[in-house]
Amino acid sequence: MDRTHFSSIVRTLLVPLIAILASTGGCATTGQAVPAPATATPAAAAPEAGDQRVLGSAAAPVMIIEFTDLQCPYCARFATQTWPKLKATYVDTGKVRFATRDLPLPMHSFALPAAIAARCAGQQGKYWEFREALFREQSRLGTEPYAELANTFGLDAERFARCRADPAVLQSVRADIALAVSSDIESTPSFVIGRVINNEFEGQVISGAQPFEVFQQRIDSLLQQAQQ
Repeated sequence: MDRTHFSSIVRTLLVPLIAILASTGGCATTGQAVPAPATATPAAAAPEAGDQRVLGSAAAPVMIIEFTDLQCPYCARFATQTWPKLKATYVDTGKVRFATRDLPLPMHSFALPAAIAARCAGQQGKYWEFREALFREQSRLGTEPYAELANTFGLDAERFARCRADPAVLQSVRADIALAVSSDIESTPSFVIGRVINNEFEGQVISGAQPFEVFQQRIDSLLQQAQQ
């Protein structure tokens, strides 16, 4: 499926989704680990050409859209414990396309600048490496280690600094926040997992730092459906 066709499909997403309670915790707007709402209707932002925050084949039968907060410890747990195996098993093998969207929560004062910095690293082709470094070093976010990390990854320092100050980048993060709010997604990490059926994306919401097996069960079920 080409990017233009996928974009038109996702923009029409109006399918009610089932929320699965998070037994392993997540960050929420209340500052407590709580489950996702009983129902939600995420209209996920369509991956555009060159979007560094999307991995996997455009022809993958299953799509996962993540909402994350770079200061949320549960998001870091997913990124360090579950994501590597999920990526190796499903994304790298062409079975799943994975897109991440920002949901910096109000209680996390460092999450917004971290999201901006990660996007700016993405402009120089280092989004995922930068994101992983931020998750590993969450305790340092208050010191704004972004320029130091940019240097570690060999980024153009001046370009990186200009990007971080660019209002358009801030606005793009706010667009992700608005997307989450309009979709009744209030906790991180949250994941919309589904397939494109009859030109509409149908999926379920899984919230919290769930283990690999939770994703595996849902993905394998969808893959089986895709073969029928």
